[in-house]
Amino acid sequence: MASNGCTSTSSFRQPAWESRNQDSPGRASASGAACDQSDPSILSGDSVAVRRLRSQIQRIAPYFRIALIRGDAGSGKQQVARAIHALSPGSDGPFVVTTAYELAQPFVDPQATRPVCPPALESANGGTMYVKGVDGLSFVMQAALFRFFHACEERRTSSPNAGRGSLEQPGPSLSGTRILAASDRDLRTLSAIGQYRQDLYARLSAVEIFVPPLRQRVEDIPALAQWLLRGLTEKSEKDPKLLAEATLIHLQERPWPSNLRELKRVIAQASALAEGTLIEPRHLLALVESGTARSDEAKPARLVRLHDVVQQHVIEVLSRCGGNKLRAAELLGISRSTLYRMLDATPVHSELR
Repeated sequence: MASNGCTSTSSFRQPAWESRNQDSPGRASASGAACDQSDPSILSGDSVAVRRLRSQIQRIAPYFRIALIRGDAGSGKQQVARAIHALSPGSDGPFVVTTAYELAQPFVDPQATRPVCPPALESANGGTMYVKGVDGLSFVMQAALFRFFHACEERRTSSPNAGRGSLEQPGPSLSGTRILAASDRDLRTLSAIGQYRQDLYARLSAVEIFVPPLRQRVEDIPALAQWLLRGLTEKSEKDPKLLAEATLIHLQERPWPSNLRELKRVIAQASALAEGTLIEPRHLLALVESGTARSDEAKPARLVRLHDVVQQHVIEVLSRCGGNKLRAAELLGISRSTLYRMLDATPVHSELR
């Protein structure tokens, strides 16, 4: 069957992680690709969580227009986004990193008639735009970001005879750009409890991808540690180093609250401390100094108001209930009307109502 350029089989070549998974998980290889930003080795491993993630990436990459990538801070959302971009029909186009704030800023004033097109949208035309921080916007900026998407949709049907420079005029638009939005928090729950615009969440989450934290893919840590070590070796142009079996076991026993970002820091420090080619547990000084396993316990208690503690507990229970207010009220031992009053006390929730 003839190819139209967007469904070429070359666009869907075998993902690099499939061949890398055949490496021994026990010890580091002296060879391997450098740990650059486009290297999909973050998807190496054989845990249930990462197999599910790989399957989802391969399934949606050829077809998505807008997708939401959710995962804890440091879990590798941007690397996953690059893997999706590499398997998409627009893989030959640019991969542009921007922030939700940058896209929303020109649309803060709802009365603006000719908002300026964000530079990132111009740069990403025909490729993929990775949007960080969609969960960190105030309600005002959420509304502005929604107006950005609305303006882009209208731009698709604008007159081809007009000029460029405004989103009310033709030029680069979402019709030629794929968007991957990133969030550290569960926007579905936030929208259910009134802390995130439901229309914006609906716009972003046509496809939702969850990047598992390290604690859910412990068996992948050896492969990930090897990948990070290979990248450090390539960049430093020093003799390759190996991770001892005991070191790999030690790494798997840590909770890694900061995920891959923290693992990379520990591997880098251990590599620098190792005098020879073998990295042993005694070189994992970063773990000892930072007290990773008890980092929360080591921090001095922060004094907060009782109201804030109660409010945070209510939100946490709601999150665990997936936004089901009736179930949350039952678990809290309060009536649903009391729960609504407590939610109305939050500034964002009141503004939404």
